[in-house]
Amino acid sequence: MIPRLHKRGQSFKGACGYILHDAQKTSRDRVLWNDTRNLVSRADDAWFEMFATARDQAALKAQSGQSARGRKNTKPVLHYTLSWAVGENPTPEHMRETALSSLKALGLDQHQAVMAAHSDKDHLHVHIVVNTIHPETGLTAPLKYTKERLSRWAEAYEREHGIHCDERIRNNEKRDRLARARDGAAILMLGDLHAQPAKPPYVPVRHRGPNRQQWFTQKELKNRMSRLRAEMDLVHKGERDALWQKQAAAREALDDDTKAAVEHARGHVRAQFKPQWRDLYRLQKREAKHVADATLFERAVFVFSQRERLGLRKSLSFRQAVSFIRHPGKLLDRIDAVHERERRGLAQIEKAETRTFTGTIWTQHRAKADRLIAEQAGERQALRDRQFARTRGVTLQHAKASLAAELHREPANDKGQRALTLKQRMAEWRSRNEGRDYGREM
Repeated sequence: MIPRLHKRGQSFKGACGYILHDAQKTSRDRVLWNDTRNLVSRADDAWFEMFATARDQAALKAQSGQSARGRKNTKPVLHYTLSWAVGENPTPEHMRETALSSLKALGLDQHQAVMAAHSDKDHLHVHIVVNTIHPETGLTAPLKYTKERLSRWAEAYEREHGIHCDERIRNNEKRDRLARARDGAAILMLGDLHAQPAKPPYVPVRHRGPNRQQWFTQKELKNRMSRLRAEMDLVHKGERDALWQKQAAAREALDDDTKAAVEHARGHVRAQFKPQWRDLYRLQKREAKHVADATLFERAVFVFSQRERLGLRKSLSFRQAVSFIRHPGKLLDRIDAVHERERRGLAQIEKAETRTFTGTIWTQHRAKADRLIAEQAGERQALRDRQFARTRGVTLQHAKASLAAELHREPANDKGQRALTLKQRMAEWRSRNEGRDYGREM
């Protein structure tokens, strides 16, 4: 027997997935059998139940009246293997009993555990994944000297089955000598210097599966527990939908308020620029009429006085000025281009002013939206936590209470009716079989 401790971990899902499947695959060719201990779920779903126990460690301590002090268990996953020698072919029942015995030797027989036997090596071996947090008290199991305890348990197992491992015996004897040296003073006071330390016996734990009646009872309880949780999930869904609608209404209200503020800011800027637009259109109309009705001399005066405007960023050349003076149509086209340029300039100024106001509003909106989203996410998480706590509160004890209450609510007249029907059937049978009623035929 070779016990091997693996590195403590954090992921129940990863550890259980590894022992219940082939390496890096979803198949199960190497798994001979699997079993669970102190778990309601099946082996495939046990990881979440173990994870929930570790996550709710503080709540379990509070419920069981334990002190909340102590370091938090950040690595609750204990994984170890028990390997038999090449050529040994233990039965599945013997492998189960040995795995349960090792759990008891480590003081983990009341903890949640998943076991799986593998046949992918030359030797048979069993993987055990244990939750080091107690499922009822929330306390972490004392795992000091776990390797030594497993070694001494393995030596007791080998003595029980007539197996001799010299190296293990030497190691344990060395440990005993060191222990006697540390406790030499106490041993001298007792006058028993040569006393040998007591060897821990190998105690097999018999694996007793449920009988038919127990199996049906457990199945009925699990089905009832699933039904109670499903009924609670419907209530929870209604709560989540109501919260989501409330939060959606709050977000829509914030968006509507922001849009209204933006429209108000745009209207305010439009009102400010309305006189400027009115004056600009009036001047442009007057200027276009003046140019259209102007004489040659008036056009010449206008062109030379407005040569910077008419040149579009640069002064007109002499040839261009003469062309505009001689051809009124060209001058009117240039005037239209100048007017369009002035209108675009005023529009850009108005747009920049609008952006200044609306930018401030949208910045404030983003800050408010971020706060609202964070608050709503916290509300949803708090609701999920409360719902999970209520769902987790539905246990096998609640299923038993529900079944008992259902039986207690059964009307007495129905029982009387069944008794009366049974008596009638017995009377009919006696009438057809006279002299054969020995109390066993029915």
